[in-house]
Amino acid sequence: MPSVEETDQLVQLIDQKHEVLTQLLTLSQYQLRLAGHDDHISDLMRVLSAKQTLIERLTRIDRTIDPFRQQDPEARLWRSSSERTKCAQTSKQCEVILSELKAIEQRSTEVVSTHRDEIAAMLRETHTSSDSVTAYNNLDTQNTSCGFDLTAE
Repeated sequence: MPSVEETDQLVQLIDQKHEVLTQLLTLSQYQLRLAGHDDHISDLMRVLSAKQTLIERLTRIDRTIDPFRQQDPEARLWRSSSERTKCAQTSKQCEVILSELKAIEQRSTEVVSTHRDEIAAMLRETHTSSDSVTAYNNLDTQNTSCGFDLTAE
């Protein structure tokens, strides 16, 4: 049977998880605003770096929570029923935030992909324009070297 101290540790871990997820949500929302804007690439890279640090922290927290997942929740000893209720609510909030994070990440991926496709189309168009200019210049060079004198005397 888990002790009160073990349950206290679980409460702390779930609170830490909620805190990290909340920070990730804030950064992900900022990332979504930055996605697809060429002039904010350095800001976007800083956001991604900060998110990576938080994801690593979240992974460590989840690993520490893992043994508690094997326990029977009904066998845990709680300091009070209100603490148990608060912990359950925080855990549910974590699930909601995770769902929001997944949706934001999906949207960010779509925005970045769309922006990438737009850039690729512009590059193809530029390349085609460049090919046209090169071809025109080649025609112009060929026409001047064919030896016809079209000047009137």
